[in-house]
Amino acid sequence: MPQDSFDIHYTVNVSSLAGHLIDVSLHINLASNEGHELSLPAWIPGSYMIRDFAKNLVEISAKDKDGNAVELRKLDKQTWKLAANSGPIEVCYRVYAYDLSVRSAYVFDDFAFFNGTSVFLALKSHRDTPCLVTLVKPQLAPCDNWRVATTLPLANTTDHHEFGEYQAKNYNELIDHPILLGNYDVIPFDVVTPIKELGAVAPQHTCQFELILAGGHRSDTKRMAEDLRKLCAHHFALFDDTPPVDRYLFITMLTGKDFGGLEHVSSTALLYSRDDLPSLAQADHMPDGYRTFLSLCSHEFLHTWHVKRTRPAVLQASELSQETYTPQLWIYEGFTSYYDDISLTRSHVTGHESYLEVLGQTLTRLERNAGRFKQTVTDSSFDAWTKFYQQDASAINNIVSYYVKGAVIALCLDLHIRMNTYHTKSLDDVMRYLWQQHGKIDQGTPDDIIHRIVLEDMALPLASFLQDALYSTKELPVAALLNEFGVTLHKRSRIDGSDLGGKSAPRVAKNQFGAAFKAADTGVIITQVTENSPAYDAGLQVGDQLIALDSWQVTAGNLLSIYQQFSPSTQVTLDVLRHQRLKQLLMSVEAAITDTVYLTVNDQTKLQKWLPSVKS
Repeated sequence: MPQDSFDIHYTVNVSSLAGHLIDVSLHINLASNEGHELSLPAWIPGSYMIRDFAKNLVEISAKDKDGNAVELRKLDKQTWKLAANSGPIEVCYRVYAYDLSVRSAYVFDDFAFFNGTSVFLALKSHRDTPCLVTLVKPQLAPCDNWRVATTLPLANTTDHHEFGEYQAKNYNELIDHPILLGNYDVIPFDVVTPIKELGAVAPQHTCQFELILAGGHRSDTKRMAEDLRKLCAHHFALFDDTPPVDRYLFITMLTGKDFGGLEHVSSTALLYSRDDLPSLAQADHMPDGYRTFLSLCSHEFLHTWHVKRTRPAVLQASELSQETYTPQLWIYEGFTSYYDDISLTRSHVTGHESYLEVLGQTLTRLERNAGRFKQTVTDSSFDAWTKFYQQDASAINNIVSYYVKGAVIALCLDLHIRMNTYHTKSLDDVMRYLWQQHGKIDQGTPDDIIHRIVLEDMALPLASFLQDALYSTKELPVAALLNEFGVTLHKRSRIDGSDLGGKSAPRVAKNQFGAAFKAADTGVIITQVTENSPAYDAGLQVGDQLIALDSWQVTAGNLLSIYQQFSPSTQVTLDVLRHQRLKQLLMSVEAAITDTVYLTVNDQTKLQKWLPSVKS
């Protein structure tokens, strides 16, 4: 389609690597007697926090076709209004791109990455108008070998990895295809599934996948492609329908230690540590870091159905200038968090021992989260904007994660459904119902959708469970349910602050301290204090610099070992600096609490009813 057939045309050029700048020109060929309003979103779908992307616009101006300046008046933090016009207008602006995350935009000498929400101004009255995007190859020496990785539909460009012209049918589509520019590796793989139409099996459907790795690596890409192929095939089989995508990208930015993932309609943006990817030397085992990477990929790909298409009704037409509240995030992030780990075992990438270890770690996170006794999972979902996404040092005491508790609710619901249907149904049937009755036909879900499916459609006696799990802070019946499937839940004390749980331990700490800390030039800085712990009762506060315990100088390396030398009920002194004043606190040593979970199999036959034919 020729350029002049588009009334909205963006041209994007990375103009400075050192300055981290992206230049954008927006050509508008739409007359307006009142003047167009232009705006940039305040948040990006999938990440429920106001981020005010417009703050990164550092220059903006407008001119007509003759080069004359056109008035551009700012209305609020993210909205501008053009003067009335009868002909074409060009709006030029510059974006500062230095947020290394999956949510915004980042430019440096290895690659440039951006989401449309950070770069593309929207025309308020023309959000449904098709638009053209021209990606210009940067005329900078480090960019000689740069290519393009995006699932934005091609316009006149013939190759998916070329600079050139791309298109979108409307603004919402435009901002749902992140773009990576750089020198990267492409690891392709295909997944073939039957095409299902009206219950009949027709020819096969092939989805082309690409794992994009930018930032340098030394990983076993053949192994990664095969493991991801199995995971993606599992997700296709889970929904038992013709896949909603023909091409999908795992756009991965590799760094030293970062982590992140954000779903999009036919791709995901990932941020991960290159050192945690598998090397050829690790072919005979599953490194923990690589297992986490696969779970992250599994999580984001499942969102292709379960968030990007099946979603709360209120999020179908979100107003991106302000918050959109929903109590349903536990369904979308919680269920996905349950499947992201268990799918590794169900697809034979890992065995049941590996999965039970990871599940034990999830249960440990919930067990250590005192906020579960104060906030319900539906309230956590609703308040995500101001609490979950803006956590402070007291978060562990006051909020619960809708990811973690939602995943544990999904586990319980899965086991409940299996038990109450004599193992003929499971949570998989709930996922398929959500897809067929909502996502596939673009019908948003109401707040009581799980009640409707489980209590009405499945006619299961789980009203009391749902009431307690969703609207109260009561403990979930995890241990009893797992035992019905041949798994015993154990609790022990933690070893130290690095103990994530999931495994038994021959030696554990005998005393509970109750505070997290980081190293300081002298002593340690307290970063978190758990409610009703010895540290809390002693009056230790976040920000305190603890320099001595019972007159012994402490460091990040020796604090806990010194503390473990005392017997429970002993009184010890804490010397702390607080706002430049020396204070001495009195702490009562208490025995360690059992806040660390690990799981063991007590009946393989029962386990097979939940995790059948798993890899050993």
